[in-house]
Amino acid sequence: MLIANRGEIAVRIMRTCREMGIATVTVYSDFDRDALHVRMADQAVPIGGAAPRESYLNIEKIIAAAKLAGADAIHPGYGFLAESAAFASACEDAGIVFIGPRAEVIKALGSKSEARELAQEAGVPIVPVPAENEFPKLIKASLGGGGRGMRIVRNAGEFREALAAAQGEAKRAFGDGSLLVEKYIEGARHVEIQIFGDHQGNVMHLFERDCSIQRRHQKVIEESPSPVVTPEIHSRMTDAAISLARKIGYTNAGTVEFLLAPSGDFYFIEVNTRIQVEHPVTEMVTGLDLIQLQIEIAQGAKLPDAQPEQVGHAIEARLYAEDPANDFLPSSGTLHVWQPPETSTGLRIDSGVEEGSEIGVYYDPLLAKVIAHGKDRESSIRTLTHALRSFAAQGLQTNREFLIAMLESGEFQTGKAHTGFRLAVSSRADEKLDRVFCSVVRAYMERTEQERRSILPSIPLRFRNNPMAAPAIKFTVGQCEYQIGAESSAIETISFGPNYIDALIVDSQSRNIRYRFTIRQHGTDFYIRSSLGQRQVTRLPRFPEKAASEKHQSANSPMPGQVLRILVAEGQPVKPGDALIVLEAMKMEQTVKATIQGVVRAVLVKPAEVVAPGQMLVEIESEEDANEHASSSAAKH
Repeated sequence: MLIANRGEIAVRIMRTCREMGIATVTVYSDFDRDALHVRMADQAVPIGGAAPRESYLNIEKIIAAAKLAGADAIHPGYGFLAESAAFASACEDAGIVFIGPRAEVIKALGSKSEARELAQEAGVPIVPVPAENEFPKLIKASLGGGGRGMRIVRNAGEFREALAAAQGEAKRAFGDGSLLVEKYIEGARHVEIQIFGDHQGNVMHLFERDCSIQRRHQKVIEESPSPVVTPEIHSRMTDAAISLARKIGYTNAGTVEFLLAPSGDFYFIEVNTRIQVEHPVTEMVTGLDLIQLQIEIAQGAKLPDAQPEQVGHAIEARLYAEDPANDFLPSSGTLHVWQPPETSTGLRIDSGVEEGSEIGVYYDPLLAKVIAHGKDRESSIRTLTHALRSFAAQGLQTNREFLIAMLESGEFQTGKAHTGFRLAVSSRADEKLDRVFCSVVRAYMERTEQERRSILPSIPLRFRNNPMAAPAIKFTVGQCEYQIGAESSAIETISFGPNYIDALIVDSQSRNIRYRFTIRQHGTDFYIRSSLGQRQVTRLPRFPEKAASEKHQSANSPMPGQVLRILVAEGQPVKPGDALIVLEAMKMEQTVKATIQGVVRAVLVKPAEVVAPGQMLVEIESEEDANEHASSSAAKH
């Protein structure tokens, strides 16, 4: 079987294939040549450049790879070509089994407009279409999902720009810029029904999943059962899902998605004609392997005669490479530290990365899925929270702390969080705790240097042959700078090893608390963690570099990405709010705008160029007022 995907889902499918005795073939882009899924497969075939359209979205190359490897079947995973009717049809034409619905079913349900009509014909309630002057509206891509090509519009002034942005994003992500406009249901929950159909005409549901915790219209926490779905709502919703599945003649795995309004009314959104990212939640509460069930149905097997039972409660959290304090923009870099918690009964980790993996700008920034199962919702939340606290993922920004804060929030704990709920994300530093981490790093540095000393190794730690105190060492944690002197250190070292230091932390009441800090050094960066948290501490040079001239302002990239469009030219006047550059990273579009009034003096990038976070994109000469030059940042997002 060829797996036409990458990362976590490719690794997940391989695991089931091995258990079923099925040999696997994977495909890979130039960027992924050393990736985990490539090394795990029995065979691996290169299919082109890093950009998805050159590799994972190229139907001809994937079909050719399947023929080259002698694959009997293709599993598309999720994303990329998973919901492409053209891909399913190409598999059928090539005599290769496509593990999913038939091409005509994917085509019919892939268009949200056509799917709405089918749902109406099946008696399933749909989201109303708003009047021209009725707000809020929801714009979304007619094809695809995952939050791409989706915008909430709350007034007429926002509509034109939101429409253009959604259309461009949808075209790049799914190859089609068709859009659908619906009424935005305030305070709604996102509840979906997992369905399966076999080739003998049988259809069943595997209960619901509540996916209401989202950012950028993409799910980050999913659970089953839903904390608000009553038996009566459950019965009506599953009946509606089965009714639609029977009408279309659905086969294999699919998910019928609904909005559940506070009134208890629900509305059809779409059908995802593939396996979902959050399928482990259903696996945990049913005990089924959904990938195995997909493969068996593709082989002609019947669905189980009896409806499976739902046991306990399961919750999944998606660990992403992204910065919650920067509007959840994706993060790229190297995973210098990657140590998931040990799995046990009730805890599962699905991931496609490992220590040393490069996280680039071309693909979805998902690092891992952490899934907890317990006898009830409270115990599963507790297990998941503890697992995330124990998860070491360092080298780039992640949403780990955000996930923990969300799970511990009152709205989530009480089951009241809906799709519109937004947890306030603070960018303020915890200076006291930052200083503790910096002090630990200083102590670690001192002991490491003493351990490596070859000349006069018996000289005591911190010995100096002059009366002057040793200079403080400068560190940064995030955007904050700290100076830590030997005398200001609030720790006392107990023991020390190659990658750890045990220390007593002295708090304001002079009570000694002992912690173990694990440290990994990469150049001037120290990745340090303990039960107190995780930090990247960077040692600064002793003497600062000469400050650059501030004659001009600059618009800098807020994230790693690729330049899609350049909207200004040299010599062009700009004012605050004017769009300068449009970037794309991991299928998300971001517009960099001016925040000062001035004249563009230089455009420093070209279309299709890959840029780093903080890289200067446009140089702007600001207008001078009566007293001083404008000094604010020239870019925001």
